[in-house]
Amino acid sequence: MVTVTGFKTVLTDEGDTYVRLVLEGDLEMIKSERTGNFYAHRKKATISSTFDEESAKSMIGQQISGSIIKQDVEAYLYELANGETIELKHRWVFTEETVEELAIKDLVSNANAFPNGNSKLQEVA
Repeated sequence: MVTVTGFKTVLTDEGDTYVRLVLEGDLEMIKSERTGNFYAHRKKATISSTFDEESAKSMIGQQISGSIIKQDVEAYLYELANGETIELKHRWVFTEETVEELAIKDLVSNANAFPNGNSKLQEVA
């Protein structure tokens, strides 16, 4: 499940405006590679809508079936809150597939990586 937590009004190059909903995923714990400590995180994405600002405001708090997943993109620079600039090669996007559906898909994909259907290592005589 994802939750609508806000919205952003976007101005296009042509001078038009439209509303993007801000979506957040469930709370997850991530272990820092640098320190080994855990920290709390929620994946966040935005999605276009046909809503005006008043309608978008009324959507805040609504839960939607689906997930937020990482999508590979061309590298770009991103400025952190502390002023540091890093290069990213992904963005977070909404998918209608649930966490459970994505996990099953991943298991099936990994099982298909073994052509004989046996994922166990075999001894070579």
